[in-house]
Amino acid sequence: MQDDLASLIRHTAARVRGRDFMWAAGISAGVGAALTLAGIADWRIALLAWIAFMAALAVRYRFSSGSVWAAPVQRIVETELNAQKSEMAHLRMAQGVARALPEPLFILDSQGIVEHANPAALELVGLTEVAGRHFASVLRAPNVFEAAEAVLSTHEPQSVEFTTTGGVERTCRAYVTPIDSGDGATAPPRALVFIRDLTSERRVEQMRADFIASASHELRTPLASMLGFIETLRGHAKDDPEAREKFLSTMQAQAERMQRLVADLMSLSRIELNEHVPPRQSIDLAEIAEDVIDSLAPLFEAAGAIVDFTKDTDEPATIRAERDEIFQAIQNLIDNGVKYGGEPAMVKIRVGRGAAPTPFTDGPPAHRSGDSAEQVAARLGVDVEDLVYVQVRDFGPGIERADLPRLTERFYRVNVERSRKSGGTGLGLAIVKHIMNRHKGGFQIESRLAGGAAFTCYFQRAP
Repeated sequence: MQDDLASLIRHTAARVRGRDFMWAAGISAGVGAALTLAGIADWRIALLAWIAFMAALAVRYRFSSGSVWAAPVQRIVETELNAQKSEMAHLRMAQGVARALPEPLFILDSQGIVEHANPAALELVGLTEVAGRHFASVLRAPNVFEAAEAVLSTHEPQSVEFTTTGGVERTCRAYVTPIDSGDGATAPPRALVFIRDLTSERRVEQMRADFIASASHELRTPLASMLGFIETLRGHAKDDPEAREKFLSTMQAQAERMQRLVADLMSLSRIELNEHVPPRQSIDLAEIAEDVIDSLAPLFEAAGAIVDFTKDTDEPATIRAERDEIFQAIQNLIDNGVKYGGEPAMVKIRVGRGAAPTPFTDGPPAHRSGDSAEQVAARLGVDVEDLVYVQVRDFGPGIERADLPRLTERFYRVNVERSRKSGGTGLGLAIVKHIMNRHKGGFQIESRLAGGAAFTCYFQRAP
């Protein structure tokens, strides 16, 4: 490219010299003619002077190469090109740094139009390309756009906090600052919007508060009971072996219940902490369900439960998910089916594609709560056939209609006494609900009195 540029400059210089030569010839001939007509000089002398002048000029042009004429221009062009290359290198480095940043970053022009957005910013707004669009239509956070307008007009940095809307609420802080392009006052103003996700910090604060509130509320009764037994054992029951054995057995049951409660609270807190983080793993839902069934085999044997597994599709039921969380959700549902599915309990597990079949086709209508397959598909923007499901059904006494919407609340129990006797903490379905929220899926509960209950989890099928 440098050789082509030098050749172009030389050819241009040669054409300029040619035009200059013709202009010099014409002007000098006119001057000689004017002197001859005015009688100031003889025409022969004027002609000889013109020929001598043109010969000298031709010799000068002949022995000065085009490169000499082109050299000053070429130096100027090369200096400008080098400056542009340096600027482009700095720009590419800046764009590379922006792409590598894990936090969202936008660059806006003086009109609030997005000039650049890094991959983290595209992920935040859920779009594939935003360059050329107005910032107000890209990020639905009016206070951030107002801050950007203020920065573009006042050149003073600002910081604002905002909350995103969507499937999972995220709390963020936007830092908006003017960009100095180095061109002085003539350059149009630009603004850089850097966004930091504060969701994890806020969730940790909320998790701490919820944990303290829940633990203090739920642990108060078993702790009071244990303190009462300890006082009794230290008092009149100290020398009574039968009472001592009975009280120690009850204290052990209460301690185990507190241990399960703390474990479930910690599990729920971890899930809530990462609820805004999309899962990355690809897993087969049917394989997970079979692994859960295998791991719970001793429980089934001890309870005398009958468990049946059916896979309604020959295709892999692959989803994007966190394996341990899906394992825990299915385990909680099956465990509930064993506890509340009658004596002996019978539990049916199905994995399939599309809408899960309702198990209550005959008899009185069943009551439902939660998300249907059509609602989940509409929310995700896919067809119903692009969903996969896992359904756990029991044949217990069923659930009252008024209780269905509250089953996923923390510590809500339909039958408190029965739940405590079976070792329940009242957190199992709350954990399932939060796991489904993280996976952007749906959770539906169907039940009919004296007909049992069915719990269905819907997921989007992975490519």
